[in-house]
Amino acid sequence: MRERLAHLGLVAAVAAASLTVFLAILDEFVMPRLVATPKVKVPNLRGTPVAQARQGLERWGLWLAVKDTVYSETTNSGLIVDQDPPAGQQIRKGRRISVSISKGRRYYAVPDVRGKSLRDAQFQLEGAQLRVGEVNYASSDNYAAGAVVRATPGPGTKLPVGTQIDLEISSGPSSEPKLVPTLVGLAIEQVEDTLRKYEMRLGAIASQRDNDHTVGTVLSQSPAAGDRALPLSRIDLVVSVQQDEAPTTAPPAPAAEGDAP
Repeated sequence: MRERLAHLGLVAAVAAASLTVFLAILDEFVMPRLVATPKVKVPNLRGTPVAQARQGLERWGLWLAVKDTVYSETTNSGLIVDQDPPAGQQIRKGRRISVSISKGRRYYAVPDVRGKSLRDAQFQLEGAQLRVGEVNYASSDNYAAGAVVRATPGPGTKLPVGTQIDLEISSGPSSEPKLVPTLVGLAIEQVEDTLRKYEMRLGAIASQRDNDHTVGTVLSQSPAAGDRALPLSRIDLVVSVQQDEAPTTAPPAPAAEGDAP
């Protein structure tokens, strides 16, 4: 009995599939030859609201069918993002135009990368379709040196694909000396921002005639890159100048109120 029912079910499924194919052939090839249905040009529906597109198609003797809803980075939610047949194609009246509707941008939650290394944080952010933005270093008594202390925007924030997440990395306890960054080769305009990221400050600036570097390029620094210095230590620089400029030595920048000497 079960085998007979299964056989009947298979026969019914084959018959239904055959009927679907037959109706498609009838609609596409047979009926156009039997009925002199005029052709119309498919309009461009992309970027159009569904209700407006449906009304427009009905005026042309066509029908609209929603095929799918998809995320789109370029088309606002509720607007048509794709269509079949495409715009410009000649089809007979009475045909349906299948469309996909935009759900708007897809948003991704920022993962919690606190306590992770910079490398691991980067992998997690990329896995969430996000990117590492600006990286700063700051003293922390709660996180080991090299671990992420803070992400901005914070964990759980939903953002569009490719959004940059700024990270603050622990440079170890505030009482420990910090790594001095490499400044040689940088333009003087970049120095203060780099020092800020490493908890250092700009010290005295001396100039030196140099024909091999662009004016304002850092030629040397003290302490040297890779040395250790306490937070907010001043880094003295020598920068390049043109030949006709006399070498000068600028005094160190004045200490802000409350700064350590």
